Amino acid sequence: MRNTLFDKSKLLLWAIGALFLAAIVWGAITLRRERAAIQLDTDKPLQVLMIFEQGGKPASTQLLMFYPAKGKSALLDIPSNMAVILTTMKRMDRIDLSYKAGNPRNFIKEVSSYLDTDIDGYVLFDESGFASIVDLLDGLPLFIPTMILKDEEPRVRLPGGAVTLDGEKAVQYLLYREETESESDTLARRQKLALALIKKISEKSFYMRERKNAAILASSFKSDLGLEARKRLLSAMSAIEADTIFLQKITGVYRSVEEQKLFFPFYDGELARDMLKQTLGAMSQATLVAPSKRVFTVEVLNGTLEKGLAARTADIFESFGYEVVSVGNAPSLDYAKTVILDRYGDKDALAGVAGVIKCEKFGEAFEYKGAIKADFTVILGSDFDGRVCVR
Repeated sequence: MRNTLFDKSKLLLWAIGALFLAAIVWGAITLRRERAAIQLDTDKPLQVLMIFEQGGKPASTQLLMFYPAKGKSALLDIPSNMAVILTTMKRMDRIDLSYKAGNPRNFIKEVSSYLDTDIDGYVLFDESGFASIVDLLDGLPLFIPTMILKDEEPRVRLPGGAVTLDGEKAVQYLLYREETESESDTLARRQKLALALIKKISEKSFYMRERKNAAILASSFKSDLGLEARKRLLSAMSAIEADTIFLQKITGVYRSVEEQKLFFPFYDGELARDMLKQTLGAMSQATLVAPSKRVFTVEVLNGTLEKGLAARTADIFESFGYEVVSVGNAPSLDYAKTVILDRYGDKDALAGVAGVIKCEKFGEAFEYKGAIKADFTVILGSDFDGRVCVR
């Protein structure tokens, strides 16, 4: 009899413990949803991971950073084959190894840990969900240089020119890969697809005003946010100034490791983390590094005897979204201090360029005898350590 009573009391304790644990988990999920919902009403940046899934793996992952109140935003591409030390597995491998189909919780932890930033939520589009939301938005306008016909599975039939893709065609555009296309070109093309989706949401802001329409749209994708929070998120995204979205990428090199191609970010990810912090900081001041609809051009010149310094620095500026139009040597190679020549005349833009490499010396365009090639000319001096200027 005692053993029976003991067993029953033991089972009761286990049941109470299980209920308590379930309550904690549910409370954490609810708190996360509420935090993201509350964030939509605050004057702080919101970071949402946009995941486009193919066959249970992320074909494209974009970190959308934006101020709901200001409409300012940036989009950062996260390469699926990026080599990181996986905190959930205690080993180095590609970041999407932590991804579980339909449940990106561990994947998001890895992205958040690597970039050293909080991610407020995610939106997940599997192939059917992506096709559905594209059709609900009446298609995505894109420019495809030439017609694409691919007979082997999966078959691809994409028209060329300025076209509007329906849901099925948009999925084909997301998933196909040209034989001659480089990894960086593929990522850039898929990022443009995400940008087209955000722009269309912005154009369809009137559609979101109807509660029924908003609910249908919010139900077309998966998320860790509740339905009401998803509807509010879509409404906030529709207020984004789509033409000023700042496109960013993580720069690095591809290497073959154990018969697979992995992407290794420059400076072990330090550059990506700095870029993210600078972007969020600029957003808090209501200006982005590129505050206008144009992309600023940069010329990088080596004023030292260190070979390859200008080319490596050009990669840094490109990762921050600048267009580097010229790389070469300065008229002399004995610059003690790095200097930035401003031909554009925008103080905020100059501060953004200087912030990339933490340069504090500026010059006038007329001081430089060379031909004008860019909005800003960066002449690297011996105070530049390859990443930033040091005192």
